[in-house]
Amino acid sequence: MMGKGMAASALIVAGLLFGCLLAARASADEIDDKVVLDNQSVQVVLLTFPPGSVAEQHVNPEAELGIILEGELTLITPNGREVLKPGAVRWLPPGTPHESRNEGKAPVKMWALLLKRCN
Repeated sequence: MMGKGMAASALIVAGLLFGCLLAARASADEIDDKVVLDNQSVQVVLLTFPPGSVAEQHVNPEAELGIILEGELTLITPNGREVLKPGAVRWLPPGTPHESRNEGKAPVKMWALLLKRCN
C-alpha cells in the first residue's frame, strides 16, 4: 500500500512540475520587437527574446539577415538546429521555414533585417 501512495504522490509532483515548466515558457507574444526602419526596401527590427520564448516555425516572404547581439539563440531550419552566439550572422533566403528559440537563462537580443526589395 505504501508503494502505491508514494507512486501517486510522485506522479502528482511530476505533474505539478511539468505544469510549472509549461507556464514558465514565454510565448511569441512576449518577444519584444522594435521596428527601427520600415520602408519599401527593408525592415530593420531589434528583437528581444526572454528566456524560454519561442517564435514558432514561420516563413517570411522576404530574405532575412539575423545578427545576434546578446545571449544564445537556437535556430531551427530545414538544414538542422544550431545555437547562434553573439556576433553570429545568419542569412535565410526568402520562403525558408524557421523557428527561433531562447533555451537559455538570459535574454537574446538580435537585429533582424528583412530585405523586401533590392534594386
